[in-house]
Amino acid sequence: MCWKVFTLGALLLIAATELANAGAASVRAATAQPVKSALRAAEVPADAKWIIYMNIDQAMANPAAGKMLSAFMRTHPRAKKNMTNLEIAMGADFPRDFHDVLLFGRHIGPNHGVVVIHAHARQSQIARFLKANRGKITVTTPVPGMIKVVNKKGQTIYETSPRPGTFVMSRTEKSLRHELHVLAAKSGGMAPDNPLLVGARPGVLMYMADSNMAQLANRPGRHHGPIWMKSVTGAWLAVRVKKERLNIRARIDLIDADSAAQMVQMAQGWQAMMDLGATNANVKPRQRFIAGIADRLNVGAIGKVVAIHWSMSLPKLLAGPEKQSHPAP
Repeated sequence: MCWKVFTLGALLLIAATELANAGAASVRAATAQPVKSALRAAEVPADAKWIIYMNIDQAMANPAAGKMLSAFMRTHPRAKKNMTNLEIAMGADFPRDFHDVLLFGRHIGPNHGVVVIHAHARQSQIARFLKANRGKITVTTPVPGMIKVVNKKGQTIYETSPRPGTFVMSRTEKSLRHELHVLAAKSGGMAPDNPLLVGARPGVLMYMADSNMAQLANRPGRHHGPIWMKSVTGAWLAVRVKKERLNIRARIDLIDADSAAQMVQMAQGWQAMMDLGATNANVKPRQRFIAGIADRLNVGAIGKVVAIHWSMSLPKLLAGPEKQSHPAP
């Protein structure tokens, strides 16, 4: 059994991040359906430090966004293989039976995240799948309704379904139990006006927020974040598709106005470098295309806050550089 069957949250969120950054080739139109999902503040612990959210229903309700998501799954063999394993394990079809994925953490570190998946699937099917693969994993039941899975490398994950259509996973039993208390309203959920949710407005396809980014830069070893994160006190990024335009908005809070001004200068310098390279008569289509993408970036600072907005025609982004003779509008 593929271990990544139990990392759907990470898989989809990596997909969403790549799509937001670069797009993918168009494959097929998506069937519109009613939008059912939204980031539910009450499902996030009140003391969560970071959030990543992907609304699959919202993506598939928009043909252009649906093409983007479907194209990624079709053009990335590893992602497709992992999703196939997941579909078998849960008895569900992607994206039809999946609504959204929520990933959050109350602490910094790879072992503290919790994944909440809303999907049409059966816990009984997961149990049968695990039983059929006992030769590759060890499965135990710490408490009724909770599954503990350990693979041959010693990696552990806990999984449960507290109610129909909701699946919760975590690397630690403590984190999983806390989230079950939140879902049962026994522990405090996040208030809708929490600063971590400022950019999570209706219609968002993907949302990422962090109130503790400086700690990422201070982590020991090779897993630390870039040095510039030390100046960041919080940030959020929201991705939407309106009609056939991909829109990304972000806000970065820094420790002071000087740090914010320096970040804006860095972004503007990158834009200028891209533009300069695109003026070369022998420039390749890909470089000119990237310069066109860079031109769409608007960055500004007010005090110690940096605001970012980027928007582009999704069909032209998906078409790529080979079908365009000039930067995409």
